[in-house]
Amino acid sequence: VALDRALDKIGGKIAEKAVASGVRAGLGEMRKAMRAATPNSSAKKTIAARFKRKKKFGRVEAKVGAGVGKHNQQHPPTRGGVGISKQNAHWYFMGTNSRVTDKTGASRGVMPKADGIRIGAAVSGASAMLKLQNKTRQVLEKEAAKLGRR
Repeated sequence: VALDRALDKIGGKIAEKAVASGVRAGLGEMRKAMRAATPNSSAKKTIAARFKRKKKFGRVEAKVGAGVGKHNQQHPPTRGGVGISKQNAHWYFMGTNSRVTDKTGASRGVMPKADGIRIGAAVSGASAMLKLQNKTRQVLEKEAAKLGRR
């Protein structure tokens, strides 16, 4: 009963903080599952999450997947054909058709689609929701306890 009264007093800022914390926890759970479902070690490094508040419209954007996360505007130049990075992760996860060069028509092969993202998202859906709920509840209870001490 005391917790309910305290939660009623909690304002919008605290509720936003609790929800944001819960969403971050859920994203982390999904990211972990997607990485576990991806066999390629360099492709695993491209899987990340982003949580962002849009101040202008009061919206929140949350994403998890390949090539997601903070992007550095300047990345050091790399030699072509060195592996999977954030810039070309879509090739690995979405695959390519048979590709050939323009001038000579030399074959550059086919890249088959990898299902790590889809499988990881499907497997982790329920556990991510549970993590989100638990973390949100935990933050709300902590804030309610702070209010109770005042």
